[in-house]
Amino acid sequence: MGKLNFAVIGAGRFGKHYIRILQDTNDAELFGVAANTAKTLDLIKNDVGSSTILTNNDDSLIKNKNVDCVVIAAPPSTHFGLAKKALEAGKNVLVEKPMVASLKEAKLLKGIVKKHKSAFMVGHQYLYNDYVRYLSHSIKKGLLGKPEIVIAKYLYPEPVRNDIGCFWDAGTHYMSMIQHLFNPGPITEVEGKSISVTGKFDDFTSAIIKFRSGLIASLTVSWLYPEKTRKFMVLGTKQAAVFDDFEENDKLKFFPRLKTIKNNSIYGILDANHVKSAMPSINAKEPLKNEIGHFIGCIKNNKKPLTGIEHSYQITEWLDKISRELKMPGYKG
Repeated sequence: MGKLNFAVIGAGRFGKHYIRILQDTNDAELFGVAANTAKTLDLIKNDVGSSTILTNNDDSLIKNKNVDCVVIAAPPSTHFGLAKKALEAGKNVLVEKPMVASLKEAKLLKGIVKKHKSAFMVGHQYLYNDYVRYLSHSIKKGLLGKPEIVIAKYLYPEPVRNDIGCFWDAGTHYMSMIQHLFNPGPITEVEGKSISVTGKFDDFTSAIIKFRSGLIASLTVSWLYPEKTRKFMVLGTKQAAVFDDFEENDKLKFFPRLKTIKNNSIYGILDANHVKSAMPSINAKEPLKNEIGHFIGCIKNNKKPLTGIEHSYQITEWLDKISRELKMPGYKG
């Protein structure tokens, strides 16, 4: 199998990254890009080769017989329709997160994926982050002990979307990490608050989520924060690990838990003054490059993607339950 011809649907904030990386990937050829407006296409025309098709007709590009793979980086409300169209056209599909905008759409899409032999994958990018991969390896080796609590914050200044809320937009990142790192089973309890300030959907959501395995996760998400914060902490019985995506060097740190006696009981506390070990020096690649490489590898080797329909369907189930329990503004299921 030679190079795979890719079509990218959507050339906005994230679509532009797919366009850039696909042109620098040996096993891929950027065949075409579809965007809604001529202005958007005009902005990227100097960033693609002269042979790349630029069009505002996504249907013609998806159904083009020369296209092997379709990357969907359009607004989330369009994901279901575009993925359905691409799968039924026999294309391999990589769709940005969230996979779809409701559990109803997820159920329908799951059925469609099962009917076709094409590769289907969702861009849960953090699972292809080399630091998260190292964290996963550490957890599997038992270096943290039994994971008990996750505390995570994802705060950022826009974009404020008009088709989903901030938790479906960004909380999805941490839900996919929780599923991959711990496989904690169904959600048993949700507490918290979800509010809208700017319009139809939630602009701020804080949730405490309990899983059947006993894991507890505290997640805070907002797209109204003036600075970017992306922190994910795992507290285990032996150690705690903190992944900070905006640290320049030591993105992943481990903190020991010390034993202390109080009221005849032993408590594990964190020694915040002494970092037991920082992230070893590794050649961390851009996560999106790893993601695209994984997608291509799955197609060529006929393997199921790490973030395929089963993984992504469970994430959607979790998002749906959290949305219903917190009465998330704008969500109708």
